[in-house]
Amino acid sequence: MKRAALVYAAGRFGLFLVAAALIWTGARAAGTDINGLPLLLAAMVVSSFAGIWVFSRQRAELAEALAARRDAKTREIAERRARLDREP
Repeated sequence: MKRAALVYAAGRFGLFLVAAALIWTGARAAGTDINGLPLLLAAMVVSSFAGIWVFSRQRAELAEALAARRDAKTREIAERRARLDREP
């Protein structure tokens, strides 16, 4: 689960950096200077929409890992309760 979460988070952050670099480069090529908060907001919007499509597979893997972890914990709790019920 940790690997899936790390890959997903690193990918999202990398996409944000790529979007910021592309927006900054495009603005400089157009003769406009965009820095600071407007650049960060634009990169956040672009990377958020792009991430929906780009990270669908990683998001599915993360969801599966979380579901497997939840199922394992549920089984563990049920087994523990069953053991406690059997003890005098």
